[in-house]
Amino acid sequence: MKTINVGWFIEDTHKAKFVFNEPFPVKKNRKIPLSKRAVQACPAINHFEKRYFQVNFPYDLRLRYEFEHEKHNLYVIPENTRIDDDLIPQNVVLMPPKFWRDENFPTIQIMCPYVFVSDEEVFMSQLPPFLDYKHNLWPGVVTSGRFPINIWPRILSWGFEWVDKEKDLIFKRGDPWFYVFFESKNPNDQIKLIMADNTDDLKEYRKGIADTVKYTSNSFGLFEEAKKRRPKKLLKERKR
Repeated sequence: MKTINVGWFIEDTHKAKFVFNEPFPVKKNRKIPLSKRAVQACPAINHFEKRYFQVNFPYDLRLRYEFEHEKHNLYVIPENTRIDDDLIPQNVVLMPPKFWRDENFPTIQIMCPYVFVSDEEVFMSQLPPFLDYKHNLWPGVVTSGRFPINIWPRILSWGFEWVDKEKDLIFKRGDPWFYVFFESKNPNDQIKLIMADNTDDLKEYRKGIADTVKYTSNSFGLFEEAKKRRPKKLLKERKR
């Protein structure tokens, strides 16, 4: 067993970085155990939760989907939204129907400027916040994903498939948004999350990742080439 450092940072091109919170362990939200046999004392639960980290939503947002006059429309409800109108198109996108998984489930993306990186062999999964009850109030399904952050430190995005189109999608600032889960070769390894510097080497390396989906449908087929071009060290902790 060893401790593996995983770095995170907000993409340089994104403004208002302070509205995006630092990811934190899901165990941080636990209450004091009611007894020595409470849920928090279960070793199976503790082992399960130790690699899950939570990211909260950065602002108030209420979205509504409607299909009218043969057009798919996404509306922002002003009364429950606190983000300026000019920023909406930059942060919320209704995907073209040809990109949907199912023709009945409209798919949106919300920009998510987090990047995770490690110098160890680590896979990261982006998942819905399934341990929180608010997740069950969403009118659809989060599109999850898994990729190796040691060779593919790409910027994240948050995808959502709208199943119940009669309901709005509502976020309050600070609501659970998604989890990130980390896998290494040894399931007993400890994951330590640190703030990373977006160094010149990391920026240059990530240029090889940018826009690859516009050239190929199988970006994972580029992993071997990425390994060949990867500098020995990409993760540098940012001093606070």
